[in-house]
Amino acid sequence: MKNNKFILTQYSALSACFLALNSSSIGQAVYTDIDPDIVLDNNWETAGVDMNNDGIVDFGFLNRSFDFSTYYSYYSSHLNALYAGPQSPNNEIAALTHVISPSYGGFTVYFPFALNVGDLVEENLIFHNEGYQTLAYRYIDKSGFYFPKGGIWYPEVLDHYLGVRFYDSLDCLHYGWIRCDVLENGGKLIVKDYAFENKCNTGIMAGDTIGDTSTVEIAELDLIAPTIYSYSGTICINIDKQLLGANFSVVSFEGKVVSSNYLNELNNKFNSIAVNGTYIITVNKGSFSYSKQIILIQ
Repeated sequence: MKNNKFILTQYSALSACFLALNSSSIGQAVYTDIDPDIVLDNNWETAGVDMNNDGIVDFGFLNRSFDFSTYYSYYSSHLNALYAGPQSPNNEIAALTHVISPSYGGFTVYFPFALNVGDLVEENLIFHNEGYQTLAYRYIDKSGFYFPKGGIWYPEVLDHYLGVRFYDSLDCLHYGWIRCDVLENGGKLIVKDYAFENKCNTGIMAGDTIGDTSTVEIAELDLIAPTIYSYSGTICINIDKQLLGANFSVVSFEGKVVSSNYLNELNNKFNSIAVNGTYIITVNKGSFSYSKQIILIQ
């Protein structure tokens, strides 16, 4: 397998900290909401997602656009493409393959699946480690000569999922998903949130924020997701009654736990954090874990 990975010019500071799990043998989805979303709509913009917050980018994204000329035309042509790629030799994305010009030796291109909510991400999917996998692409030839355009995510796909898998430092294989939008005829990529199953070698449904619950409908899972936001220096956590008694923690972006308490009301407000900054709020109850990044301003 090839290792021609993205060279990231910036590391996305949007990937959240996660609550430490006691055992990878316990099924649990570790979910992160990216707020604000990652948006790549300019040439050579890049971003990275660290699925398990170990300080290593697991999957990278690239918006690439450039002009070029062909041997049969003096007119300038233009290419715009959105890519996703594993950032480690052991990481992979679920994708189709296509061989271009096989009669001339050919080369293989990779097209990641656009999974629907509820699709299972597990070993029966076809995964690839290729570093540049094409979500969407389009060629524009100013001479009028036909050029192809396509990709499974082309021209616009909303709220679909990349299926991914990666190994952690303990050689545990995790399956996960990354929710994305492709807009503007393949010219704009939005990365919204992601999750992975903590239990080794265990699949996860696209959109699942609970984990190891393949018989649970996604609509049921959404009912217990808390709403977390900040307003005038106050942290607000609104929960479903199923999460009453859950523990929450506030972690600074430097990794320091600055507050921890229990959620005993459906609508909870906390204003004990005195320092402005970026914080990770994690709500935990039993096998459920949910994290979100907020910016606190007094």
